[in-house]
Amino acid sequence: MLFKGKIRGWIALLFFSLSLYIGEEFVRHEIPVHYQIWGYYPYWMKDEWQKIDLGLYDQVLFFDVPVSADGLILQTTGWPGNWEKLIIAAKKSGTRLQPTFTLFNAEEFERIFLHQNQRKLLQADMLALIDQADASGLQLDFEIFKDVSAASAEGFRLFLKSIKQALASRKKNLSLFVLTEDSAGLYDRESLMSPDYIVIQGYDAHWKGSANAGPVAELRGSSADSWDSSLKHYLSLGVPRNKIIMSVPFFGYEWPTISDAAGALTRGVGSEISFAPLPAGLVPEVAASALARVRQYGIRRDPVSGSPYYVFNDGTGWFQGWFEDDASLSAKFDFVKKQRLAGIAVFSLGYDSGNFQPLLRRYFR
Repeated sequence: MLFKGKIRGWIALLFFSLSLYIGEEFVRHEIPVHYQIWGYYPYWMKDEWQKIDLGLYDQVLFFDVPVSADGLILQTTGWPGNWEKLIIAAKKSGTRLQPTFTLFNAEEFERIFLHQNQRKLLQADMLALIDQADASGLQLDFEIFKDVSAASAEGFRLFLKSIKQALASRKKNLSLFVLTEDSAGLYDRESLMSPDYIVIQGYDAHWKGSANAGPVAELRGSSADSWDSSLKHYLSLGVPRNKIIMSVPFFGYEWPTISDAAGALTRGVGSEISFAPLPAGLVPEVAASALARVRQYGIRRDPVSGSPYYVFNDGTGWFQGWFEDDASLSAKFDFVKKQRLAGIAVFSLGYDSGNFQPLLRRYFR
């Protein structure tokens, strides 16, 4: 009997150790019960949302509602009145819908957040616009590249605290779109705790005005614009992993270059391309698509970044177009899972004509 008791004890100890190991492995990988899939829907895409499976997305962010210099919102790009069909369709799909409020000018930032009255006006306008649509909350996309004064930064942080409290009382959420690095000094540790989520800009490592052609979204590298660097920056500020969403581009850039060598110097400003062809005349600024160019000129892949690109010469000189495809996006989705982040946000919905929806489902559903 004593021997049998010892065997039972060993078995119990074995199962206990195994359960601890499995539990440790689960915590180590920390696989979320549900990854967030967000998508930005720009107003200039008009009714193209009808071709999108809204139910795939946890949240659709209407882009954008610009903030004016005095803190009032004078131009809403039709939100919410002109978007009633989208609002109704999102609710039927069980998808949260909310506006993204934008501000891109440092001087205007100073004029608004230095003054309590302007901050109050702005908050009142924002809350009114989400209440009208019964939106799930709002996002702030304030992309400021120049240093701001300590006083205006403090005013902005007070604004974040105030609007978070107002939204919480309505049971609505607050999210922030943040640059790869907060070089302007808008945030501190406490203010980054206010939002329910932050969306880190995961693109424009190379952009229209870059001196070289190159990857639009880079996973790793010494640049502050790489996913690895920007994630480390916000983790160092205390942002929890389960609040961080990485954004990926469904667009790319095409540059005139001095040669066909990968990452060659540019001969001028680049132009934006979509992944898939857009309806003619819908977005005049986006005249080309990666899929159409690849069908015509073939595809190359950068061995360092894993990004796809194409090259061609039209008789006036060389051109390079860089973008994302299933392979490069898969690497980024793997990164999100390995780093135990909250999920992914795509910009812009519709620029892929649905081509990436199966990939999103495979990874996050």
